[in-house]
Amino acid sequence: MIFKSFNNKTFKNTPYYDRLPEGEREVFDILSTVFHFKANNYVLEHLINWDEVPEDPIYKLIFPRKEMLSAFDFEHLKQLFQLGMDAKTRNSFVQAVRKKMHPEVKHADTGYPEMDGKIITGAYRNFPTILNLFPDPMVKTCHAYCSYCFRWVAFDNVEAQKKTAYRDPYDPIPYLKANPEITDVLFTGADPLVLTASKIKEYIDPVLEIESVQVIRFNSKALAWWPYRFTTDKDAEPLLELFEYIQSKGKHLNFCAHFTHARELENDVVKEAIQRIRQTGAVIRCQGPLVKGINDTPKDLIALWKHQIANGLVPYYLFVEADHNPESCFRVPLAEALRVFQEAQKETSGLARTVRGPVFMNDLNRVLLDGVTEINGEKYFVLKSLQSPPETDGEGKIKLIPYDEHTKSAGDLFELFKEEKVPLAQMH
Repeated sequence: MIFKSFNNKTFKNTPYYDRLPEGEREVFDILSTVFHFKANNYVLEHLINWDEVPEDPIYKLIFPRKEMLSAFDFEHLKQLFQLGMDAKTRNSFVQAVRKKMHPEVKHADTGYPEMDGKIITGAYRNFPTILNLFPDPMVKTCHAYCSYCFRWVAFDNVEAQKKTAYRDPYDPIPYLKANPEITDVLFTGADPLVLTASKIKEYIDPVLEIESVQVIRFNSKALAWWPYRFTTDKDAEPLLELFEYIQSKGKHLNFCAHFTHARELENDVVKEAIQRIRQTGAVIRCQGPLVKGINDTPKDLIALWKHQIANGLVPYYLFVEADHNPESCFRVPLAEALRVFQEAQKETSGLARTVRGPVFMNDLNRVLLDGVTEINGEKYFVLKSLQSPPETDGEGKIKLIPYDEHTKSAGDLFELFKEEKVPLAQMH
C-alpha cells in the first residue's frame, strides 16, 4: 500500500466523506476549520467500520466530535456556515475559538535544561534519569492525528516549532555529557518515525557516542496508524537496520507504541510489523489513554491487553487525560476510570499486570490513581507519585484528595506534589 494522506479538504473528495451521515458531514465541515485533521488510506480503508459511524471507536479517535467545543461556540460556527460566510470572514471567530481551546500544560522552570546560562531549545527534563528530545523534523506531523491529542497546536505552527525544537543534532550533547546521571534519551515529537531512517540517524548518532546514555526510546503511533512503515515502505529496511545499529552500539532500544483500541492490533500487517521490529532486538512497550466512548469499558481494555500480550508486547501505561484542555469530552470520571482498570486486570493474564494505571499524563509528575481509602468516615482518592522532577524529593509520595464519583479532575497535580528542592548531588 502506498501512503496517501488526507486533510480536511482532500478528505471531502473521497467516497468515505459521502458515506458520512448528513449530520456528521456538517460536524466535520465545522470542526475541521478549528482542529487540524489528518488521516491516511490505511486508517480509512482498514481501521474504521463505516457502517458503525459515528459510534465506531476508530472514527471517534480520528474525527473531531461536536462535544469538543462548547455548545455556544459550535452553534455560532454552525450559523456562520448556514449563512454561507466564506473562510476569510469566519476566520476571526475560528481563531478566537482556537485560542480558548489552547491546552494548558504545566511545566516547571527546572524542566528546561541550561548550559552556560542558556536554555537548550528542544530538550525537556521532567525526570532525573531521562531527557526528552524534540528534533525539529520530529515535531511537525504524524501519520494521522488523534482527536484527543493536546499537541495539535504545534501542527502547522512554524513559530511554536522553532521555540520547542532543535535543528543541530549536537545541540543537546554537551548537556548530556555534563549530566551522566541521565541514562535514557527519548525521541518524541509529534512522531519521530515519519522521518526517513537516514534523517533519524543524524540525530541519534551523536547521542550513541555518550557512554552514560544506556537507553534510546522512541514514542510513536506509527504501528497503529501506518504499519507499512516497517514492512513494505521503501525505507522500511533501512529503519529496521537503524534499530539494529542502535543496539550494536550497546544501547537498549525501547519502542513505546501508542495503542488506544484493540482493532489497531488486529490486521495482519500490524502483526507482521511488530514481529519485524522485535526481530531487531528492540522491546515494544505499549501505552495510551483511557478515552470516553473509545476504550472506556473493561471489555475494551481486556481486548487491548490480550492482543498486546499475544503479539509479544509489554503493556506499560494506561493514562487518564489530565486537566490540560478546556473541554473534557474525552475524560472519564476518576472513580469510573479506576473501576474499569481494576475490573479489566482481574480478567486478564498476569502478564497484563505490567501495565500501570490509571496514570495522569501531561503534568509534571507522573501520578498513579492508586485506589480509594476511607478515613474517619470520609472517602479519598489515593494518588502516588511514580516519578518526580529533578531536584525534588517527591517520588513515592502519597497524597489524598476528596472522593467524588463524578469528578474528572484531580486538580493541580503540580501544586499537590510540589516539594522543596534538594541538591542534585544528594539524590545520588
